[in-house]
Amino acid sequence: MPDCAARIVVSIRGDETADELAKLSDIDHAFVLLDVPPELSRLHASRRTFAVLDSLGVDSAVIHHFRPPASDANELALQIGAQVGGLLCDGLGDGVLVQPQDATAFPMGTLRTTSFGLLQGSRMRSTKTEFVSCPSCGRTLFDLQEVTAQISERTGHLPGVAIAIMGCIVNGPGEMADADFGYVGGAPGKVDLYVGKEVVRRGIPNESACDELIELIKVNGMWKDKEEEEETASEEVATAA
Repeated sequence: MPDCAARIVVSIRGDETADELAKLSDIDHAFVLLDVPPELSRLHASRRTFAVLDSLGVDSAVIHHFRPPASDANELALQIGAQVGGLLCDGLGDGVLVQPQDATAFPMGTLRTTSFGLLQGSRMRSTKTEFVSCPSCGRTLFDLQEVTAQISERTGHLPGVAIAIMGCIVNGPGEMADADFGYVGGAPGKVDLYVGKEVVRRGIPNESACDELIELIKVNGMWKDKEEEEETASEEVATAA
């Protein structure tokens, strides 16, 4: 390849010695792929590797190379969250490369959705609306699953926006402290709406509460129409191409 096209990526296992890892400083590389083999504990090997790199002063982007076995989408999400998600949440790593052991095990859409879901859950990249929901209990004042699905359908295209859906006011305001907007059961058949930690509208009938929530998002300048969002995404893809 011509010099302008050559970029080096270094793949490591996670059991290298400090002397071996120190050599990364002498290699002009784009990033490091941390590809931990199955006979090693990914969590232990990865944490040790990051600790050694930090002690050596090696400043390198590290991408977790995750090779899941063939399974279903739920197991994929569980395993990638358990084995990679915790590391990313602790600031250990800059991304993830998901490469199934069987190339036909998962549709590309499943791999993409799971990967971006992991990055969003790790607070690394926001690509969709974030929903925070309570687990529901005897105090829940509306059908939590039905309402969550309704709100998700109408607001799920707003990356960077966090919406909390809480069944009652007992624990709701505390559990949703980091959300931009809150939808909280205030009384039977009534909903209170929050902006951040502050209640701004009280006693809204369940039937109109979702519409009122959308209006509140618009008033606060965080709304985009679905068509506008899809058009923007298409333009970004075309620009990248």
